[in-house]
Amino acid sequence: MTNPRKANIFALTIRRICTMTPRQVRSVLTVLELGSVHRAAEALYLAPSSVSAQIRELSTELGISLFEASGRGIVPSSALRQLHTSLQSFLNHAEHIAQLAHSLAHEPSGVLKLFAPSSMCIYRLPRLIEAMQLQAPRVEIMLTHEPFAYRQALQTGEIDAAIIVSQVQPEACHYHLLHNEEVVFVCHPERWQASTLSLTALNAHPLITTEEACSYRVAAEAHFRALGLHLKPRQAFTNVEVIRRCLLANMGLGLLPACVVEDDVAQGHLKIQAVEGTPYRFQSALIYPEGRTALPKLSAFIQVLEQQRLATPLDTSTT
Repeated sequence: MTNPRKANIFALTIRRICTMTPRQVRSVLTVLELGSVHRAAEALYLAPSSVSAQIRELSTELGISLFEASGRGIVPSSALRQLHTSLQSFLNHAEHIAQLAHSLAHEPSGVLKLFAPSSMCIYRLPRLIEAMQLQAPRVEIMLTHEPFAYRQALQTGEIDAAIIVSQVQPEACHYHLLHNEEVVFVCHPERWQASTLSLTALNAHPLITTEEACSYRVAAEAHFRALGLHLKPRQAFTNVEVIRRCLLANMGLGLLPACVVEDDVAQGHLKIQAVEGTPYRFQSALIYPEGRTALPKLSAFIQVLEQQRLATPLDTSTT
């Protein structure tokens, strides 16, 4: 038999969840971000009294204090700090539903929020964005690149999808392949050697790589470790364009996706240096969580992506 007391508690919880509104949550999160009711009211185009009322309403609904007095201002309570991520997720999902409902009756529109590494932002996405502007002109694409915790942002709905460059297909994700990518060692023609370099010989050069957490560098470090060696970069940058500029200035030998230096190699400004055990092979792909309905704006982008992929050979082999 169902416990009446537990049933009442469950019903009360459901009622509280159902009466919590995106407007209330947006006001609370804006105050949390800007640090005051007055600044939040200005950002939301509301009267301060309306923002304060929404904070009180949500506090009552949840049965907790969301802010505490501190001098002449307020600070977030411990409870609000713990609820911050969940409230943001609630608001993101509410906006997702609203956009989906709107798009069911209209052509794809709104802001499509994507994460992509800088190499993809610069060298892969411009053609996709150009095609998207023709196919879905009411969709605005907003790009975020590293450093950024895209996995968490995908789960909370902060972004719609992510473009990754990886050697392993992630689990529990829709996966749309863009290109087979190769990551290579590159240098100025004056530094290039006709013979294939060993990793020991490679380490004698001033090496320039991406940052430690980057998948390109992780692959190179694993390669070095497998031979009992340690990758010793002289410089490391988060942006591939910075590395490319350093190579053009003959500052060292760099690790980059082949697509980044494709034009430079074709024009003779840079050369791909043969190194034992390379190139490192990756795939670039668009991903978003399984179980999430793709909004029309994302579906339109996926359609453009598939059209581009069919029109462009996947093989980027440099050998």
